[in-house]
Amino acid sequence: MTSTILLAVDDSAHSQRAADVSKGLAELTKYKVVVVHVHELAVGRWGSMRVDDNTGDEFAESVVKELLGAGIDARVETRDATYGQVAQTLSVAADDLDADMVVVGSRGRSNVASLALGSVSHKLLHLAHRPVLVVPSV
Repeated sequence: MTSTILLAVDDSAHSQRAADVSKGLAELTKYKVVVVHVHELAVGRWGSMRVDDNTGDEFAESVVKELLGAGIDARVETRDATYGQVAQTLSVAADDLDADMVVVGSRGRSNVASLALGSVSHKLLHLAHRPVLVVPSV
C-alpha cells in the first residue's frame, strides 16, 4: 500500500508554503505526493470557459520537479471544476486517490472576508472525508 499526500496548489505564495510543508512531510514519511491543480470553469449558455490561466499548471509542474529532485515520488493531476466548486473537486480527488492527507495553503483571510469571498481551505475542512492540513500564510 502506498501512502499519499494530496497537495492542492494554484500559483500563489501560500501554495508554495504548502508545497514546502508537503515536501518535509514526504521526506519524513516516505509518502508519495500527488500535486493537484483545479481549473475553474465558467459555464453558461455559450458553453464553458476556463477562468484561470496556465500559470497554475506551470507551478504544479515546478513543484513536482522539486519533489522528484528530492527523491520523493510525485506527479501532477489536474481536475476541472465549475466556478466556486474547487473545494468539492479537491474532496472528490482525495477520495479518488485514497489520500491519507490533504495539504492546502491559506491566504489568511479573516472569517468575514472568507464568508464574502470564499475560501477553498475553509470549505475543504468541512467537506473532506480525509484529514486536511491548512498551512497558514506568513
